[in-house]
Amino acid sequence: MTVEQAVTLLTRFMEANLFLIGPVLAVAAIIGTITGVLQTATQIQEPSIAYAAKVTGIIVLLALIGPLLIDKMLLYTKSCFEGVATVVR
Repeated sequence: MTVEQAVTLLTRFMEANLFLIGPVLAVAAIIGTITGVLQTATQIQEPSIAYAAKVTGIIVLLALIGPLLIDKMLLYTKSCFEGVATVVR
């Protein structure tokens, strides 16, 4: 395995990672910020409200774009298994 192949493999891994985890983290951050602002404005400081809102938002997100994320993950996994032959040489 050359350095270029290793860098390509690592780059593809990071791209797949960002594609799979990015939307989940973005939704959790946006909902957390909105919930925090609303809790500050209403002076209701209950942590379970923020947790429930984040979990609900993530579940809705995964229900909507879950198949797309799974397709991307399967495509990446398949390409990794196909590339094993070149790495072993």
